[in-house]
Amino acid sequence: MSTPHPTAGILLDLDGTLVDSVYQHVVAWHEAFHEAGYAVPQWRIHAGIGMGSDRIVPWLLGRHVDDADALADAHTQRFLDRADTLERTAGALELLDDLDRREVPYIIATSASTEEREALLEVLGRKDLPYTDADDVATSKPAPDLLLTSCTQAGIDPAQAIMVGDAPWDALSAQRAGMRAIAVRCGGFGDAELTGAGAQRIVDAPRELVGQL
Repeated sequence: MSTPHPTAGILLDLDGTLVDSVYQHVVAWHEAFHEAGYAVPQWRIHAGIGMGSDRIVPWLLGRHVDDADALADAHTQRFLDRADTLERTAGALELLDDLDRREVPYIIATSASTEEREALLEVLGRKDLPYTDADDVATSKPAPDLLLTSCTQAGIDPAQAIMVGDAPWDALSAQRAGMRAIAVRCGGFGDAELTGAGAQRIVDAPRELVGQL
């Protein structure tokens, strides 16, 4: 789906945007922290969902810890154990089909690890979607690296790109990458959080964007 010259296009978050997965992540992180002896409330974990594990662990604990990698691995395993509870968000497939039909360049830009990304794409039934994930960059959202790398891979001009995501971190990374952001409410974040991070439009779910991107 790449093009020889940069053009307009769409970057799509995966977790919480195309797949209803935010609360499975919250519980998985909560269990991982609890088992390791860290007391982190679930509401606080939810606020950090959308960051990569390299960001969310020190952000939640307020410091870097030696067992950060072990915490991330424990979270991933607990999340994968709940993969059978994951569902597509409303209109996720319809949006993908719409972009394909109208030949709009797009790419998945997710902070998920490779294993998590594979599980999420399986829920969509679209394992062949173009993507960039956390393993492709050194720094995850809210840094702009993931989005800029996605644009390069898809032949999209960041200045003409739109990021669609469910978390404030998606909108913030889009702002830092110099692109517009549309937020979906299906990740459970409030409108004030999303607009405060830079989202220029908010809709309930992907189905409201069919034919509009």
